[in-house]
Amino acid sequence: MNQMTIASVIIGIGMIAAAFIATGNIPGGGDGVKTFNIVMENNRYNPSEIVATVGDRVVINFENRDPVSHGVSLPQFNATVPNGHVPAGGTARMEFIADRAISTDAAVCGGPNPSDKTDDHGEELIVRVLEA
Repeated sequence: MNQMTIASVIIGIGMIAAAFIATGNIPGGGDGVKTFNIVMENNRYNPSEIVATVGDRVVINFENRDPVSHGVSLPQFNATVPNGHVPAGGTARMEFIADRAISTDAAVCGGPNPSDKTDDHGEELIVRVLEA
């Protein structure tokens, strides 16, 4: 191989590695932190499902665009947002260590939403933690 080919290969590998690092998709490694940004609007969560792996530190950033507060809690991980609710028009953060596999709904309050038949509260935020 000539020097130009070797340099091209090195640059290509570097770009691929940078893409994996930037997206947090480092095979077999990474820092074990999963961060999710969730928008609450029209009594819905977007995204409405998040997935982590046992052992991950999970960080969830909430932005509430609704005119009412929303309660969010994961008692299985002793996790909630400050004061138990994301205030109307406000933001909040929840963190926990995913120390067990589970699939649960973290939305703990809300109002009736006739177009959403997923639960009694009219909203759902499914949190799935999978075995490593």
